[in-house]
Amino acid sequence: MPPPSPPTQDRGVNEDRAVDVHAPEVPASVRQAVLAIAKPGDQLWRCPRRSAPRGPLGILGLGPRGVVIEWWLLDAAGALIEAFWEE
Repeated sequence: MPPPSPPTQDRGVNEDRAVDVHAPEVPASVRQAVLAIAKPGDQLWRCPRRSAPRGPLGILGLGPRGVVIEWWLLDAAGALIEAFWEE
């Protein structure tokens, strides 16, 4: 899987972007896990994704979808070290 593209000035809240592990938007459990394994040069990325369809039509892929935030820890070369998420 290729790493997300680098952040730019015009990226919105629904775009993949690098974040500081100490930023208030990072859940405490994710922060704790990242700080336990991160090495110098690693980056934490916030990656919004659509959740699976819910409700009676979810089995057909037609139900409403929410947003799940995935947190990706990438090494200096852009390789995925670990992924985290909270519902």
